[in-house]
Amino acid sequence: MKILRHFSLAVTSLALMVLARADEKSAIAAIEKLGGRVLYVAKDSNEYSVTITRNLFNKEKGFTAADVKLLGELPNAVEISFQHPDTDDSWIIPIKNLGKLKKLHLQKTKISDKALNTIGTIGSLEYLNLYQTAVTDGGLDKLKNLKKLKALYLWQTKVTEGKAKSFQAAMAKAGNMDLSINIGVDKDFKSANIVARLKVQRAASQKSAKEAAAKAAKAEAEKYAAIKEPKFDKDILPVIQKSCSECHGKDKQKGKLRLDSFAELQKGADGEPVVTAGKAGESSLLVRISLPDSDDERMPPKGNRLSDSVNALIKRWIEQGAQQN
Repeated sequence: MKILRHFSLAVTSLALMVLARADEKSAIAAIEKLGGRVLYVAKDSNEYSVTITRNLFNKEKGFTAADVKLLGELPNAVEISFQHPDTDDSWIIPIKNLGKLKKLHLQKTKISDKALNTIGTIGSLEYLNLYQTAVTDGGLDKLKNLKKLKALYLWQTKVTEGKAKSFQAAMAKAGNMDLSINIGVDKDFKSANIVARLKVQRAASQKSAKEAAAKAAKAEAEKYAAIKEPKFDKDILPVIQKSCSECHGKDKQKGKLRLDSFAELQKGADGEPVVTAGKAGESSLLVRISLPDSDDERMPPKGNRLSDSVNALIKRWIEQGAQQN
């Protein structure tokens, strides 16, 4: 008797499953006939996305409020997009039991806070777009039980920035660290988890940049330290061309000083020498490039200052007689 009862239950369950699949297929066919679109997410998948639109191409009446009950027969829908101008709060009621629904698009519809009572019960929801709807600060808390919600779009709604931030913080405190909220241009509030990841990435990037800069500085110092008897044309001119030619080159001579050739360097600034061979302390060129950043007389006046290793090279060149070749 017990075996018979189990067999009967199994047969009943199987029959219900077959009936459910039949209802689902019928609902999909009806939606497509009314101008809606149903697209499976993959070739062999039973999951699909649904788009509800007006039927603009056929003579059918098109999708109306009387047809929304069809949405309740779509247990494998993972995404629903309402692109119908008549969509209002009542259209949402049938989808409350769709256990696989992850994405819900309601932008530019007549949705208000009332619909959020239903939406707030769809625990599987990960994405919700309420752009240009009538939702307000008062309705947002109705979504507090959506523990899997990751993206919430509230552009051009009545939800304020302060409420969006406080709601996000409350969700994070309750355990949802993945919720990002966007309420407009430059108002994209990243989730707590994204902020944490970005912080780690930024720190790693800064560390890497610092290490690279230190490595480059060490290589430069070793390079210039190896030049025991520097000469202008070979060793000093490349440094000047890189850091000084913008203000003291062919096109511009700030302070009437030109440094792009040995002959021009010898002319000095307005007739006054800037390099005195053998006397580094009396050479204004060395003095000016060695000044602190805060001094208005420092050269160069902007951008990266010359490194200590470059300054030491120029000093060594002057002390050794400031030779051209």
